[in-house]
Amino acid sequence: MSNEVIFDEDIDSFKDIVERFNILQDTDYSQAYQLHKEALAQYDRWSTIFFEVRRSEVGSKKDPALKDRIEHILKILNNIYTSARMVWNKSTNDLNEGKY
Repeated sequence: MSNEVIFDEDIDSFKDIVERFNILQDTDYSQAYQLHKEALAQYDRWSTIFFEVRRSEVGSKKDPALKDRIEHILKILNNIYTSARMVWNKSTNDLNEGKY
């Protein structure tokens, strides 16, 4: 089942987002903005994959290890999305020197 739903591009995109997040600096606002958008898009893709895996298991063999891994990927993407968004939001304070 996983071969029908998970493509190499999905894995490559996930790895790319994690690598870019690992080198993200807290003052790289444009990269943080781009990263938070891409992490959200990847979260949506992996959520769809998770749904398809669960749907395919109705009346057939279960694969708890795959579902656990996909849930872990979803948590990682959510954390990257949140952290990158926080870095991007920090840009407003830095550019305005903390004044409204």
